[in-house]
Amino acid sequence: MITSIKNTIIKENLINENDNILIALSGGPDSVFLFHILRLLKDSLSFNIYASHINHMYRGIDANHDEKFVEDLCNRYNIKLFVKRKNATEYAKELKMTEEEAGRKLRYDFFSENLTNIGGGKIAVAHNLNDQSETVLQRIIRGTGVDGLSAMSYKNGNIIRPIIDINKRDIIGFLNDNKYEYCKDYTNDLPIYGRNKIRLNLIPYLEENFNPNIQNVLFRMSKVMNSDSKIIKKHMQILYNESVKQVNSDEVVLDLNYLKSLDENELGRVIRIAIKSLKGNTNNIENKHIQKCIKLIESSITGKQINISDGIIVSISYNDINFRKGIEKKLNFEYNISIGDATYIEEVGKTVLLSIKNLNNYIKKENEFYVDYDKINGQIKVRNRKNSDSMIPFGMSGRKKLKNIFIDNKVPANMRDKMLILEDSDRIFWLENYRISETYRVSISTKKILAIKIMEDEDGQLCKKSTF
Repeated sequence: MITSIKNTIIKENLINENDNILIALSGGPDSVFLFHILRLLKDSLSFNIYASHINHMYRGIDANHDEKFVEDLCNRYNIKLFVKRKNATEYAKELKMTEEEAGRKLRYDFFSENLTNIGGGKIAVAHNLNDQSETVLQRIIRGTGVDGLSAMSYKNGNIIRPIIDINKRDIIGFLNDNKYEYCKDYTNDLPIYGRNKIRLNLIPYLEENFNPNIQNVLFRMSKVMNSDSKIIKKHMQILYNESVKQVNSDEVVLDLNYLKSLDENELGRVIRIAIKSLKGNTNNIENKHIQKCIKLIESSITGKQINISDGIIVSISYNDINFRKGIEKKLNFEYNISIGDATYIEEVGKTVLLSIKNLNNYIKKENEFYVDYDKINGQIKVRNRKNSDSMIPFGMSGRKKLKNIFIDNKVPANMRDKMLILEDSDRIFWLENYRISETYRVSISTKKILAIKIMEDEDGQLCKKSTF
């Protein structure tokens, strides 16, 4: 058995020389089996072992017993152990999620913290053949596709599963034969949860009445589905990359027309990739959410938006579809500006610099905008838009609402509050990227010019030249 697992580790490239391997050690038979197997292989494969244990505190004395057992086990073999106590029930209420979800988040957050402390590495979890079978059957019962049927793989990022193809009977046999002690969670033998019922009732029934090797069959199927899933994901990633117009931590923008050229199945997968890119995962994203997004794309109505799971907002903006996080806080800022001093606008990460130049000796630059300084009256301010804002745009004689200027120039709704506006005590004389006021335009009678320069915070680049 040890040789078989060693061959799996080598074949699947799970562990490399000098790797730090953090074992998720609950104290149950599976994790203790994994602990001993890796302990026995660490010298021949030249890697380092650490262990991590979470006491979820909802099994009282039993949970404390498991923690003590794990501590003694690691001390016996001189393995460094990380321990955390956290009430998963209270944590679930705090995060408004199920205990199962809260427990998983607790564990993997702690594992990541441990990896940081040891200088990086991989997390070894003790999922086995029976766990894989239960997962596949559970997903079939709930309804799933190719990705769901692929279930768990040998490796996913920095998580490795060296014993995913080992049967539970063989695990217990190995522990008993070698007189290795382990803890037993008696709630696993009670048919009180859906997964327990699959393990205790459904799988034995299938083995007895249909196929005694059903677990191996399900495992082989999951491997085939995993291979197919990888091919599909590779193709979908290409389509997603073709559709992307902008990606940052708060927003993903895709090309609406490109998405409309895809068939519904491709479109659904591209939407999932966009959501995963934004929130880091697709947890709580169901088919009904994807269908809502597809209907939104089909409508192509600018300004229309929907809320899907976990506070993700999806909206149409002309030729774009935007995926963004949560409810955006409405921007509201206003700063007084002194000529010659740089004014930093924290809310949008931009710096405004105003300078005065004589008409006779100034050289026009592409990264500057110009108005007639002598027409400026009073204090100059930079702010974002307000209700009923208007100006007389360059080349026009009548006033026009900023709202209509934004609409005419197809400015995305989520960008309008971020546009800088310059005004004096009387009127708006400049709108970022779009308009200079006709009233303040430079003319043959102009003597002094006010030069406007806007610099971006992130990369130090000057803003784009106005299109007007």
